[in-house]
Amino acid sequence: MAMAGTRENFDIGRVIQRTMALVGRNFIPFFVLALVLTGIPSLLLQVAMPADPTAIQQAPGAYMTSIIIGALVSVATGVILQGTLTRAAVDDLSGKGVQLGSAISNAIALILPLIGLGLLVGLGVGVGFIALIVPGIFLLLCWMVASPVMVVERLGVIASMQRSMQLTQGHRWAILGLIVLFIIVYMIVLAVLGAIVGGAMLSDLASAAGPPLGFLIVMTLVGVVLSVIGTVGAAAIYFELRQIKEGVGATELAQVFS
Repeated sequence: MAMAGTRENFDIGRVIQRTMALVGRNFIPFFVLALVLTGIPSLLLQVAMPADPTAIQQAPGAYMTSIIIGALVSVATGVILQGTLTRAAVDDLSGKGVQLGSAISNAIALILPLIGLGLLVGLGVGVGFIALIVPGIFLLLCWMVASPVMVVERLGVIASMQRSMQLTQGHRWAILGLIVLFIIVYMIVLAVLGAIVGGAMLSDLASAAGPPLGFLIVMTLVGVVLSVIGTVGAAAIYFELRQIKEGVGATELAQVFS
C-alpha cells in the first residue's frame, strides 16, 4: 500500500544521478536496443533520401509512399523503445534486474495506447507552441510523465494525461529546469561535434550532395545516446514524483509487473 507523501522537494540532482546510474548500469543493452529500433532505421531513411530535388519531382508518389512508411515504422519502433526502457528502468530500480525480453513484450502490448498517447500529447503541445509558445511549454511539463504512467499504472490515454498533470503539479519549474539542462548539454555536444568534424566535412554539408555518411553516422549515434538518456530520465522523473508526493518506492512500482 502506498504511504502518505513525504512532502520532499523535487531534487534535480537526485533525478540526474538516478538517470545516469540507470544508464550506466545498462548502457550496452539500452544503447543496442535504441540503435536497432530507432538509430538504424533513421539512418537508413536519411541515406535513402535523394540528394537531387529533381529525383523527387520525377516520382513524387513513390517518394511520399516511402516517407509515410518510414514515418509509421519510426513511430512504432520509437514507442516500443520508450515503453521498453521505461519498464526496464522500473525493474532496475526495484532490484529485479533488467529483462529486455519481458520489457519488449510489455511495450508491444501497449503499442497502440502509447501511439495514441503520443499523438494526443504531440497535438496538444504542438498547438500550444503555435499559439503563444508558453502554453506549449506548460502542456509539455504537465504531460511529461504520461508515458511512464501508462506503462507502470496501465491507465488509458486520457487517464494517463490527467494522472501526469496531477503528479507534476507543484514541481513543473523543477522539471523545466531539467529540460533546459538537457537542451544545454545537447547544444554543447553539437558544438563539440562541429569542432571535431572540421571545415572539410562542414563544407560537404552545404553541398548539393547532402551530408556525408560519416557525419550522419556520428549524429545517429549521438541521437541514440540522447534518446536513451531522455527516456530513462522521464522514468526517473516519474519515480521521483511518486516518491516525494505519495511515498511510493521502486519495489511497489515494480509489483505491477510481477
